[in-house]
Amino acid sequence: MKSGVSSKAKKLLSNPRSTGGVGFHFEAHVQASFVALMLTGGYAPALPCWPIRQVKLQGKIDGFDTDDLVVYVRNGNTREECKLLGQIKHSIGFTKGNTVLAEVMYAAWSDFNNTVLFDKRKDAIALITGPLNETDAHNVVWLLDQARHTKDSAEFFRNVNQTRFSPSKAKEKLDVFRHHLKGANGNKKVADEVLYIFLNRFYLLGYDLGKEVGVVLSLLHSHISQFNSSYPQWAWSRVVDIVETWNQDAGTVTLEKLPQDLRDAFKQRPAASIPAEYVKPDVPRSTSSLTAQVSPLALAIAALVGQWDESNESDLDVIKRLIDGL
Repeated sequence: MKSGVSSKAKKLLSNPRSTGGVGFHFEAHVQASFVALMLTGGYAPALPCWPIRQVKLQGKIDGFDTDDLVVYVRNGNTREECKLLGQIKHSIGFTKGNTVLAEVMYAAWSDFNNTVLFDKRKDAIALITGPLNETDAHNVVWLLDQARHTKDSAEFFRNVNQTRFSPSKAKEKLDVFRHHLKGANGNKKVADEVLYIFLNRFYLLGYDLGKEVGVVLSLLHSHISQFNSSYPQWAWSRVVDIVETWNQDAGTVTLEKLPQDLRDAFKQRPAASIPAEYVKPDVPRSTSSLTAQVSPLALAIAALVGQWDESNESDLDVIKRLIDGL
C-alpha cells in the first residue's frame, strides 16, 4: 500500500557507496555481527535457534524496503526457512515528527504487506539501533513485549489502556506507531487487529557496536575465541573489513563465498586425546562366580533341601541322587 506516502517517507533505491560517517560505521559492525554468528554457529535474534544460512547486505536490490540487512536461517532437520529484515539506524527517536522513524515505518509496513517476500507467521522485521533515550527504551520495548505476550488484540489494548499497569508513555508511543503506519498506509488508519499483528512481528534491537569496547563486542569476541583463541580481535576485524567491502556491492554473504583465510580461522579445533602411554589399560573383570561354576538347577535343589549334615553319609547320598537325577 504505497499510495499517498510522502516522498520524504519513501526510501528510494540508492548506491550503498553514497552513505558514510558514523551511521555507516555502525551499520557495518551490526552487519558483521551476523556474519560472525554465521561463522561461529550462533543464532540470530528474533528468529528460531536455527543456523544462519546467508546474510544479504542491502536488500533493496532484491525487492525489500527494509534493506540494510536480511538474515536467512534454516532448520537443519526440516529445511524450513525464515528471515529477519533489519533496518539499522545509529540513533532514532520515537516521535511523530521524526522523519527517520517515518522512513523506517514505511519500509517495515511495505515489507509486512508483501506476501511474496514476507511471511507474517514466522518472518520478523527489526529496527536495530544504538542507545535510545530512557523513555523510548522503556515504553516502546514494553509495547512490543505486550504484543507478543498477550493472547489477542483485545487483551493487548486493554493492558495498554490500564493506567496503573502500563508505563506512563505507552499510549503515547502506541500513537506514534499509529501515526507513522497511517502515513505508510496511504493516509488510511490501520485497523487495531492488523496493528497488533504488525507489532508481533516488529522488534527493537539495541546494539552497542562501533566502539572499542561494548557488551555485544565482548560476546562476539567470546564466540570467536572458541575457534581462534589467540587472535579473536583479528578475526573480528577481518569480518568487518569483508562486510564493508561486500556492502558496497550489495553482496550476499555465505560461508562458501567467504575468503579461505577467514574460513580457516573458524574451523573446528581437532579434539585433543590423551597419549596412549598415559592411559591406564582396562583390566578385564573376572567372570567367575558361583553361578558360573555350579548348575543353576543344582543350586535350586540345594535351596529346596535347605540344610544337611556333610558328615552324615545318608544326607550326602540323598543330595547326590537328587543332583544326579537332573
